[in-house]
Amino acid sequence: MWGYVICAVIWLAFIFGWLIPVARKRITYEIYEACGLGGFFSLLALNLGGAWTSHDILVLKIIGLILYLPAIFFVVLAFINLRHKGKPEDAWEHTTAIIRGGVYGIVRHPLYFGTSVWTAGVMLVFPSILSSLLGVACIICFWMASKKEDAFNIEKFGDAYKEYMKRVPAWNAFKIIFTKGGSHG
Repeated sequence: MWGYVICAVIWLAFIFGWLIPVARKRITYEIYEACGLGGFFSLLALNLGGAWTSHDILVLKIIGLILYLPAIFFVVLAFINLRHKGKPEDAWEHTTAIIRGGVYGIVRHPLYFGTSVWTAGVMLVFPSILSSLLGVACIICFWMASKKEDAFNIEKFGDAYKEYMKRVPAWNAFKIIFTKGGSHG
Protein backbone atom coordinates (compact mmCIF):
# COMPACT_ATOMS: atom_id res chain seq x y z
CA MET A 1 0.00 0.00 0.00
CA TRP A 2 2.73 2.47 0.98
CA GLY A 3 4.55 1.83 -2.27
CA TYR A 4 1.54 3.02 -4.25
CA VAL A 5 1.07 6.10 -2.07
CA ILE A 6 4.72 7.07 -2.43
CA CYS A 7 4.53 6.42 -6.17
CA ALA A 8 1.52 8.74 -6.47
CA VAL A 9 3.34 11.47 -4.53
CA ILE A 10 6.40 11.06 -6.76
CA TRP A 11 4.35 11.46 -9.92
CA LEU A 12 2.39 14.43 -8.63
CA ALA A 13 5.67 16.15 -7.73
CA PHE A 14 7.24 15.32 -11.09
CA ILE A 15 4.18 16.34 -13.10
CA PHE A 16 3.55 19.67 -11.40
CA GLY A 17 7.12 20.50 -10.43
CA TRP A 18 8.95 19.47 -13.59
CA LEU A 19 6.93 18.07 -16.49
CA ILE A 20 4.42 20.90 -16.90
CA PRO A 21 7.08 23.67 -16.78
CA VAL A 22 9.41 21.94 -19.30
CA ALA A 23 6.52 20.95 -21.56
CA ARG A 24 5.48 24.61 -21.72
CA LYS A 25 9.04 25.52 -22.71
CA ARG A 26 9.14 22.57 -25.16
CA ILE A 27 12.38 21.18 -23.72
CA THR A 28 12.03 17.66 -25.10
CA TYR A 29 15.05 16.06 -23.43
CA GLU A 30 13.87 17.18 -20.00
CA ILE A 31 10.44 15.65 -20.62
CA TYR A 32 12.10 12.28 -21.28
CA GLU A 33 14.45 12.82 -18.34
CA ALA A 34 11.56 13.61 -15.97
CA CYS A 35 9.60 10.57 -17.12
CA GLY A 36 12.66 8.36 -16.72
CA LEU A 37 13.41 9.64 -13.23
CA GLY A 38 9.78 9.46 -12.21
CA GLY A 39 9.72 5.86 -13.37
CA PHE A 40 13.02 5.10 -11.61
CA PHE A 41 11.81 6.47 -8.28
CA SER A 42 8.48 4.68 -8.77
CA LEU A 43 10.39 1.44 -9.41
CA LEU A 44 12.19 1.92 -6.11
CA ALA A 45 9.05 2.90 -4.21
CA LEU A 46 6.93 0.06 -5.53
CA ASN A 47 9.60 -2.55 -4.83
CA LEU A 48 10.81 -1.21 -1.48
CA GLY A 49 7.25 -0.49 -0.38
CA GLY A 50 6.30 -4.12 -0.99
CA ALA A 51 3.70 -3.28 -3.65
CA TRP A 52 5.24 -5.73 -6.12
CA THR A 53 6.28 -9.27 -5.39
CA SER A 54 9.68 -10.17 -6.73
CA HIS A 55 11.55 -13.43 -6.96
CA ASP A 56 14.41 -14.01 -4.56
CA ILE A 57 17.30 -14.99 -6.83
CA LEU A 58 20.59 -14.49 -5.01
CA VAL A 59 22.88 -14.27 -8.03
CA LEU A 60 20.69 -11.58 -9.62
CA LYS A 61 20.62 -9.59 -6.36
CA ILE A 62 24.42 -9.71 -6.12
CA ILE A 63 24.87 -8.59 -9.74
CA GLY A 64 22.26 -5.86 -9.25
CA LEU A 65 23.93 -4.56 -6.10
CA ILE A 66 27.31 -4.59 -7.84
CA LEU A 67 25.80 -2.44 -10.63
CA TYR A 68 24.90 0.20 -8.03
CA LEU A 69 28.61 1.05 -7.63
CA PRO A 70 29.39 2.27 -11.17
CA ALA A 71 25.93 3.85 -11.33
CA ILE A 72 26.56 5.93 -8.22
CA PHE A 73 30.07 6.75 -9.48
CA PHE A 74 28.73 8.19 -12.75
CA VAL A 75 25.78 10.03 -11.20
CA VAL A 76 27.66 11.64 -8.30
CA LEU A 77 30.68 12.66 -10.36
CA ALA A 78 28.43 14.04 -13.10
CA PHE A 79 26.74 16.34 -10.57
CA ILE A 80 30.11 17.46 -9.22
CA ASN A 81 31.46 18.12 -12.73
CA LEU A 82 28.35 20.03 -13.78
CA ARG A 83 28.56 22.29 -10.79
CA HIS A 84 32.30 22.95 -10.85
CA LYS A 85 33.35 22.65 -14.50
CA GLY A 86 30.20 23.46 -16.45
CA LYS A 87 30.20 27.17 -15.56
CA PRO A 88 26.45 27.17 -14.82
CA GLU A 89 24.47 30.35 -15.49
CA ASP A 90 21.92 29.97 -12.72
CA ALA A 91 20.90 26.40 -11.95
CA TRP A 92 23.61 23.72 -11.77
CA GLU A 93 22.46 22.04 -14.99
CA HIS A 94 22.42 25.16 -17.18
CA THR A 95 26.04 24.94 -18.21
CA THR A 96 27.80 27.43 -20.44
CA ALA A 97 30.81 25.22 -21.22
CA ILE A 98 31.25 21.74 -22.63
CA ILE A 99 32.71 19.48 -19.95
CA ARG A 100 35.27 17.22 -21.60
CA GLY A 101 37.00 15.68 -18.59
CA GLY A 102 36.13 13.42 -15.72
CA VAL A 103 33.11 11.19 -16.34
CA TYR A 104 32.20 13.46 -19.28
CA GLY A 105 35.39 12.21 -20.94
CA ILE A 106 34.10 8.63 -20.63
CA VAL A 107 30.47 9.11 -21.72
CA ARG A 108 28.65 12.22 -22.93
CA HIS A 109 25.65 11.63 -20.69
CA PRO A 110 26.90 10.21 -17.39
CA LEU A 111 23.70 11.13 -15.52
CA TYR A 112 21.48 9.24 -17.95
CA PHE A 113 23.97 6.41 -18.31
CA GLY A 114 24.48 6.07 -14.56
CA THR A 115 20.77 6.17 -13.80
CA SER A 116 20.16 3.55 -16.50
CA VAL A 117 22.77 1.26 -14.98
CA TRP A 118 21.18 1.87 -11.57
CA THR A 119 17.76 1.04 -13.03
CA ALA A 120 19.16 -2.22 -14.42
CA GLY A 121 20.56 -2.95 -10.97
CA VAL A 122 17.17 -2.36 -9.34
CA MET A 123 15.54 -4.64 -11.92
CA LEU A 124 17.99 -7.40 -10.96
CA VAL A 125 17.66 -6.87 -7.20
CA PHE A 126 13.85 -6.98 -7.48
CA PRO A 127 13.24 -9.30 -10.43
CA SER A 128 9.65 -9.41 -11.64
CA ILE A 129 7.81 -8.83 -14.88
CA LEU A 130 6.47 -5.48 -13.65
CA SER A 131 9.93 -4.31 -12.54
CA SER A 132 11.37 -5.33 -15.88
CA LEU A 133 8.67 -3.52 -17.86
CA LEU A 134 8.96 -0.29 -15.87
CA GLY A 135 12.75 -0.51 -15.80
CA VAL A 136 13.01 -0.93 -19.57
CA ALA A 137 10.62 2.00 -20.06
CA CYS A 138 12.87 4.14 -17.81
CA ILE A 139 16.02 3.16 -19.71
CA ILE A 140 14.31 4.01 -23.01
CA CYS A 141 13.37 7.42 -21.58
CA PHE A 142 16.98 8.06 -20.52
CA TRP A 143 18.26 6.99 -23.95
CA MET A 144 15.79 9.30 -25.70
CA ALA A 145 16.73 12.13 -23.32
CA SER A 146 20.40 11.71 -24.26
CA LYS A 147 19.56 11.76 -27.99
CA LYS A 148 17.41 14.88 -27.63
CA GLU A 149 20.00 16.56 -25.41
CA ASP A 150 22.67 15.95 -28.07
CA ALA A 151 20.52 17.87 -30.56
CA PHE A 152 19.97 20.64 -27.99
CA ASN A 153 23.72 20.86 -27.28
CA ILE A 154 24.59 20.99 -30.98
CA GLU A 155 22.28 23.98 -31.26
CA LYS A 156 23.75 25.53 -28.11
CA PHE A 157 27.48 24.85 -28.65
CA GLY A 158 27.71 24.23 -32.42
CA ASP A 159 30.74 22.58 -33.98
CA ALA A 160 32.56 22.28 -30.65
CA TYR A 161 29.88 19.88 -29.44
CA LYS A 162 29.95 17.94 -32.73
CA GLU A 163 33.70 17.40 -32.21
CA TYR A 164 33.07 16.31 -28.62
CA MET A 165 30.48 13.82 -29.93
CA LYS A 166 33.07 12.32 -32.28
CA ARG A 167 35.53 11.75 -29.43
CA VAL A 168 33.24 10.64 -26.61
CA PRO A 169 30.49 8.02 -26.96
CA ALA A 170 27.00 8.73 -25.65
CA TRP A 171 26.86 5.67 -23.36
CA ASN A 172 29.55 3.16 -24.31
CA ALA A 173 31.92 3.57 -21.35
CA PHE A 174 33.92 0.53 -22.43
CA LYS A 175 34.89 2.18 -25.73
CA ILE A 176 36.92 4.86 -23.93
CA ILE A 177 38.13 2.74 -21.02
CA PHE A 178 39.51 -0.06 -23.18
CA THR A 179 40.83 1.88 -26.19
CA LYS A 180 44.44 2.96 -26.14
CA GLY A 181 44.81 2.11 -22.46
CA GLY A 182 42.04 4.47 -21.46
CA SER A 183 43.72 7.61 -22.82
CA HIS A 184 41.09 9.91 -24.21
CA GLY A 185 42.72 13.29 -24.13
